[in-house]
Amino acid sequence: MLAVLMLTAVTSAYALPRVGEDAVVKQLVENFLKAEQGYDAASLARMISDSYVEVSPAGEVDEHDRFLSFYAPDKKTDWPSMATSDIRVRMFGDTAIEIVKFTYQMPQPDGGTRSMEMRGSFIAQRENGTWKLLGAHYTGIRHPQSK
Repeated sequence: MLAVLMLTAVTSAYALPRVGEDAVVKQLVENFLKAEQGYDAASLARMISDSYVEVSPAGEVDEHDRFLSFYAPDKKTDWPSMATSDIRVRMFGDTAIEIVKFTYQMPQPDGGTRSMEMRGSFIAQRENGTWKLLGAHYTGIRHPQSK
């Protein structure tokens, strides 16, 4: 009986923090996205690993320093309205993958907007007790063309 109680306690102790870790990873990605939109390269540098690499929606591979160079304050531009949804986190020990759906409202020349969707995959790893992003990959979502 004691062995069963100890096993239950160990299993519960392991499972509880993992739920919290999901939330920590979600918050990391949310903070990362806000820092991108705010062109806050200093905050981005604190959130990413030295080995960070990103695949842009255009398929370009941007490693750590090149990625950060896009977020210099003098390069700041307005971002279209964006919403996130369909967030999924998978934990693998000290590594996590988060997949997010982005919906952008793209301004059109006629003053209206057009909705555009994409998915982002983020890889995070706990380094010395702190979660950091190792990489991101963005892919556009194509919708069937109406005939």
